[in-house]
Amino acid sequence: MTARTICVAGASGLVGANITREALVRGYCVTGTMRDPADPAKTPYLMALPGAADRLDLVQADMANDGDFDVAVKGADCVFIACLIPMYRGPSGTLAREMNDAQGYAEIIMPTVNGCLNILRSAERAGVKTIVICSSTSSTNPNPPVPVKNEVDHWSDVDLQCRQKKYTSATKAVMERAAMDFCDAHGMRLSILLPTLMLGPMICPAHADEGFMGVLKRLSRGEKGRHDQMPNDSTSMAHIHDVAKLFLAAFENQDASGRYFGMYASWNWRDIYAALQKLMPDMVVPEPYDGAPNPPTGFDFTRRDSLGVSLRPVPDILADAVDWVNQRQFD
Repeated sequence: MTARTICVAGASGLVGANITREALVRGYCVTGTMRDPADPAKTPYLMALPGAADRLDLVQADMANDGDFDVAVKGADCVFIACLIPMYRGPSGTLAREMNDAQGYAEIIMPTVNGCLNILRSAERAGVKTIVICSSTSSTNPNPPVPVKNEVDHWSDVDLQCRQKKYTSATKAVMERAAMDFCDAHGMRLSILLPTLMLGPMICPAHADEGFMGVLKRLSRGEKGRHDQMPNDSTSMAHIHDVAKLFLAAFENQDASGRYFGMYASWNWRDIYAALQKLMPDMVVPEPYDGAPNPPTGFDFTRRDSLGVSLRPVPDILADAVDWVNQRQFD
C-alpha cells in the first residue's frame, strides 16, 4: 500500500517540526515547507528524524507569495498549516502595541490572514480536501469572560482586542474566520487546533531557547527565569508530542472538523512554580504574590477528547520538559 502524503507548511517551527516527526513515526511521506530549506540551524535536525531520509522532502515556500505552495501541496492528502506564527512587530520594527488600527491591520493581522489564504488557494487548486490549521486560544477569549470556555461558542472580541492594542491576539480570530469561509465555499474539511504553552523534547536548537523552554533552561542553570514576581494568573499547557498527535488525529478522523482545544489544562503560576521547584530545588523562585490565587481558566474538553488522544497531565509535562533541558542536548 502506498504511504499517505501530507504537506506541513512551516515544517521547521515548533508545531510543524513535531507534526513532521509524528507523521514520519506513522509511516507518512511528508513534504515540509521552509522559507530556506538549506538553513543549517534547522534542516539537519529535521533530516535526522527517524524516517526522514526516505520520506521527508523539504521545499521552499513563503506564504507571503500567492502560488508559492502550488508545488508543495500537489498530491497531498492533507495540508497542515503551522507557519502562522505570532507577529509582534511590523516590517519597520514598530511594536504591535504601539500601532493604530490601520497599521495594526495592515502590518500584523492581514499578513497572516492573507498568508493563510494563499496556502488554502494552492491547496484548492491542487484538489486537497482536508486542512488542519494551528491557531491558538487567543481566539477564544470572550468579553465578558466565562468560567468555562468551549471552542464552538466562545470567540474573542476582535474590536476589543484592537482597542487594547492586542493586534497579535486579534489576528487569530480574523484568520480562523477567513479560513472557515474559504473552506466552506470550496468544500474542504477544516480542523483548527488551539494550543498554548507547549513543552517537552525539542527538535531544533532554536526551539530550546524560545518561550518557556528557554525559561526552563535558565532556571536549570540557577539563573533568573521570566518573572520577578509570580503573576496571580494561570496558563494552560500541553506536551508537544501530544499536540502533534491531536493534529494527526484531526486529519485521520474523517468526522473531525471545526475548532479543538490543544492543551491538557490550565494551572495558576503559583502551582506551576511549586511543581518546578520540586524538580529543580536550586532554581531561582520568583517572589510570591499576596492574597488568594485566582482560579485557573476553565475549559470544556468534550471536543478535544472526541479526537481520542490521551494527553499527559501537567506534572508529567513539566517533568519531561525539565528532564530534557537537563540533558543539555544543544549546548
